[in-house]
Amino acid sequence: MENQLSNFIQKFFENLGAKVNFANNVLEISGVLESFEKFYGKASPYRFVFQSSNFIDGTELVDKNSYIVKAISSYLENSGQTTLVKIDFKDEKPKDFLKNVKFANAELKDLSKIKKHNFFFRFTFHTSLQYLNEKEKIINNIFVHEGKVTNGDLSDYPVVEGNKSEVTIPDMKEPYFLAKEELKKLVDPEIQKIAIELEKKLEKENERINSHFSHATNEHQEKLDRSKNKLVGLMHENDSEKIERQEKLVNSIREKMSLESSEGDKTRELTIEKQRHALNVNNKLFNTTLIYYPLFTYNATIKNEFTKRIFEVSYDPLTEDLKEIICETCGLPTKEIHLCSTGHISCKNCHYYCEACNKEYCEKCVKTVCEHCNKSICFECAVRCFGCGKVMCKDHTRKDPLTGRIYCNDCLKTCGRCNNLKDPLRFKESKKTGTMVCEECFRSEMQKSVLDGVFEED
Repeated sequence: MENQLSNFIQKFFENLGAKVNFANNVLEISGVLESFEKFYGKASPYRFVFQSSNFIDGTELVDKNSYIVKAISSYLENSGQTTLVKIDFKDEKPKDFLKNVKFANAELKDLSKIKKHNFFFRFTFHTSLQYLNEKEKIINNIFVHEGKVTNGDLSDYPVVEGNKSEVTIPDMKEPYFLAKEELKKLVDPEIQKIAIELEKKLEKENERINSHFSHATNEHQEKLDRSKNKLVGLMHENDSEKIERQEKLVNSIREKMSLESSEGDKTRELTIEKQRHALNVNNKLFNTTLIYYPLFTYNATIKNEFTKRIFEVSYDPLTEDLKEIICETCGLPTKEIHLCSTGHISCKNCHYYCEACNKEYCEKCVKTVCEHCNKSICFECAVRCFGCGKVMCKDHTRKDPLTGRIYCNDCLKTCGRCNNLKDPLRFKESKKTGTMVCEECFRSEMQKSVLDGVFEED
């Protein structure tokens, strides 16, 4: 009981933000909230002991009936507040937490700070377990961070009073429900332990009650039997007065033995004992502490000769984790960043070179294959043939200078005069040689023929 009381009082004052020190069997409390000091009627510091053998001048001996225990219980029942506190982490240098990130084909050019915070919650529950003439009190602190119940301790962090204007208060419903479920798990072992003890005690009481009523019934039955036997004997004496008195006695005993009366009394006593051995559990939310802290978040600008990209990097000083940088192709985290020529961020496994222009791309941007040479090529190097519709790299296509159309080499025709590959639909028969020549050569031939006719000597 002493340990339960000391733990209860110690946790209570820790949750109030007081300074608590337990040494040499003395619990010393200082720096208590003024609201509790007024409620208790005494200013801190307080010095408590929990065994009479540890009592010294200036200390207060505490047991379950002490005023401090009653004051704490009343304070808990009338409280239920929300506290805002901040973990005042000092700024980390961004290059310190980016030191393990490799920029493979780009340079980090700029880091622009963004103001962001993260949150977690501490729910303080006061549990009262009342049974027989006992009352146990338990205080549990439950921390919820990023949707999960976690272990928590603020004593190692620089905590200051929070500022409501600095943050937007998040919704606390989901964290609260998680904390309530966790509370059930925490108090259930103690509830089960007490329930088993109460069940054993109730069984003993039920045995006592059943034995008592059984014994009383047997006594009445024996008394009734004796009275009836005596009545039979009196019948032979023909003494009407004695017979009448004996009959009244027999009837009186029968009334006392009334089955309904005795069973009703026994049932009532069993019901009373069952109620007396019931365990009453009361869980009350004493305090909700919303704890926020700065995230060291920056817009990072990386650049190479082809493009640049701005993306967010964030370091959580509480977990000491850098927010994962995700490859935009495979969706997996990466610590080696490759900058695609179109600005995508990729990991080394999703990083490729265009086999036509040798620029660096991610897998999403190099997904075309030349249908002539099977090279993997980027969208800039992929060209569709006007003739056959096949996609090829620039090495296997030509642009017709006259029409501007692009053809693959297989769809072009070699001009017999200029030996260049040209649009096969624009070949004409040479009037001079009778061979098929490109439109450009045909035009030159015709121009020369006209000029020769104009300047022909008479």
